[in-house]
Amino acid sequence: MVDKLFRARVPLLLLLGMAAFLVISYGYGPEERALPVLVAWVTMAFLALEVLVQAETPLGRRIEIILQVSKADPAPQPPPIGRALRYAVGWLGLVVVLTVLVGVLPAVFVYIALSLKLDGGKPLLVSLATAVAVTAFAWLLFEWGLSYDLYRGMLIDLVSA
Repeated sequence: MVDKLFRARVPLLLLLGMAAFLVISYGYGPEERALPVLVAWVTMAFLALEVLVQAETPLGRRIEIILQVSKADPAPQPPPIGRALRYAVGWLGLVVVLTVLVGVLPAVFVYIALSLKLDGGKPLLVSLATAVAVTAFAWLLFEWGLSYDLYRGMLIDLVSA
């Protein structure tokens, strides 16, 4: 049992850190703590699942099968330099430029759709569906759930002026 918990030491330490973050977050006012508390609880839920998987519990093995977790190669090869630069500079630059011009939600949609299609090799329909789902979740969470206005971009200011 101790050996299994030792294998799960990293997610356990992160879980303790997030618990401390949660306690600190509850010290804020009701509006200020909404997002930190949400992030802490969601992160703790995922970390609890990771502890179950790392400790190789029966439930953890089922989670591993359901999520089809594959063991990493013993010596993963670094990506080609072109792909590494595209990841490190290209995609980040695209997201920043799109966010400034058209806002957060369209930038998220374009980034996810293009990266899944071009770098992930996913079919176009899967890429678009995933981008729609993530963008809708972001809108529901921030705009609707937390009543937080996301940045609309410079172009919307030019069009509406």
